[in-house]
Amino acid sequence: MLPRIFAILVIGLSLGTPTIADDLDLDAVRAMIENGETTSALELLDQEIASSTSDSAALRFLRARILVTIGELEKAERTYRELITRYPAQPEPYNNLARLYSAQGKLDQAASLLRAGLYTDPAYRALFDNLTRIYAEQAARSLSAALDPHDAQLHKALPLGTLIEIPTLLD
Repeated sequence: MLPRIFAILVIGLSLGTPTIADDLDLDAVRAMIENGETTSALELLDQEIASSTSDSAALRFLRARILVTIGELEKAERTYRELITRYPAQPEPYNNLARLYSAQGKLDQAASLLRAGLYTDPAYRALFDNLTRIYAEQAARSLSAALDPHDAQLHKALPLGTLIEIPTLLD
């Protein structure tokens, strides 16, 4: 699973988002991620974010994605929330934070974020696809609960990990 996530991160880095600072050595970041040195890549990103004169959404977004990869979900959630606050017109942080919530079984919160993301870009296909998955899962759980109301397992917040993650943030 981790090599797949690293590949996604590398693909996201190689898409050449325009907001990444010129003095950040992307080849070094790519090499670190490919070699499993996500902590070093995260430190490099943190240094760049701290020293950058411009406020780069792409660097912060990549930082959040690396935090998810290394299991720092609370920090990733805070970073996505910060991105939503700083860049409310960007749909990507809404989507990826919704993905975190759905994986924790917080489907109502995930759906709310996806609907909010649709206000930023009503034609963003990934948001529609993910919201459809959330609604389908909620409907399936409601039907199961109606068919067997005494099943204690249905009342647990089960994770839903099938939402599409958006790999880049374009300004």
